[in-house]
Amino acid sequence: MDYRSVPPKEAFSLLNCGGIVLVCTRSEAGRYDLAPIAWSCPLDYEPTSRVLFVCDPAHATHENLLARRDFALALPAFDQRDLVNAAGSSSGRDLDKYAGIASFAASKVDARIPEGAAAWLECRLLRTVSEGSVSIVMGEVISASAVDEAWKKRLHYVSEAVSYAPGQKLG
Repeated sequence: MDYRSVPPKEAFSLLNCGGIVLVCTRSEAGRYDLAPIAWSCPLDYEPTSRVLFVCDPAHATHENLLARRDFALALPAFDQRDLVNAAGSSSGRDLDKYAGIASFAASKVDARIPEGAAAWLECRLLRTVSEGSVSIVMGEVISASAVDEAWKKRLHYVSEAVSYAPGQKLG
């Protein structure tokens, strides 16, 4: 095998190929918001599932998390790439990201789930930890729903130009 050097600043990209999530929140003013997050993972599974993700504390989503103390993680399907890109290219402070998006109410938290998501997890906020320019957000799952074989349908993000679903051609 031939290996090439990867600059330390870009080393994160070697790990950044997991399923993307949409963090679904509601502001104190009542506006629903969703933000694509590429860095998320399980944190624990006993006594219940716990999750974590990395969020920019300057984003409206982070403000909503701290104010409301609950959120949902929607796992977008591969065919929702345009939704993910649109949600990531604007701020929930500037516009209603749900305008024109079919969605439904989560069952246990005050959040909206985009229709067509492969799955979603409803969570209560456990804790945030600030580290440099990011915040690590930890939540406890209180409800979850998924379509059959959701893992096959999930959108995985490598870069702005490359995304895939398991078993599909990269591109």
